[in-house]
Amino acid sequence: MKHFTFTEITSSQTAKLKHIDNTPSEQHRKNIEEAVNLLLDPLREAWAVCCANKQWGTPALRVTSGYRSPELNRAVGGSPSSAHCVGFAFDLVPVNGRIADLKACVREFIKDRNFDQLISENEDDKGTPEWIHVGYKTQQGKQRRQMLSMRKGGYYPLSA
Repeated sequence: MKHFTFTEITSSQTAKLKHIDNTPSEQHRKNIEEAVNLLLDPLREAWAVCCANKQWGTPALRVTSGYRSPELNRAVGGSPSSAHCVGFAFDLVPVNGRIADLKACVREFIKDRNFDQLISENEDDKGTPEWIHVGYKTQQGKQRRQMLSMRKGGYYPLSA
């Protein structure tokens, strides 16, 4: 794990406020490490190239939601089948604020890779998301290669 730490992957304000233990099991730690090494770190490096080429500033990515214990997942209203619960999903925002550009970069980066989901979350009418959800595998270990936009509570094929 070159660009992300277990602390940032498991950190949660909701867990702190509600006194929820968000410590991953040993298997979940292995899942996190696998997903970060094979998907998140290479994605961060691809984003760094995009940022350098376009002079967009820092390529740092903030994990706004990573691993969630089942109790934490319930507290935030997550799906019971969420890959966050096993350490395979991450919600990301770029520190430089270029969320639409991150969406385009992730879409290009991920198209030839093994992954479960890319979701452009809470898009506005122009297709600009609030955050990018990247899932490596489902809870059952499948990789569906889904690219979706989430708008007004519905899921659609990923918009440009």
